[in-house]
Amino acid sequence: MCKQYKIPIYSLLTGIIITLITALFPNVFLVGVSHWGYLLPWLRRVVYPGAAFEVLWVYFLSDIVIWSVLIYLALISVKEEKKKPVIKKPKKKTIKKKRRKR
Repeated sequence: MCKQYKIPIYSLLTGIIITLITALFPNVFLVGVSHWGYLLPWLRRVVYPGAAFEVLWVYFLSDIVIWSVLIYLALISVKEEKKKPVIKKPKKKTIKKKRRKR
């Protein structure tokens, strides 16, 4: 794998994983309809026995894009932070005062 594509691929895969994990947590409950997924509720189900889940594909893909961009920005900032040289502050010289003999 080329190094230039490493971070975008990792961020896309992480965005997909995070989006799928958010389906485990309920988001909004309107009268008769339950929603799952964060940032946008992309999975919904009408509340009655035997009802099927409905995937809202536009919100699902938007969630993947949002999470991928956030992870990409985080990875780029960590990479840039590692490149910066560490600036060490010079140590202050302490001058010991001689004690006077009395």
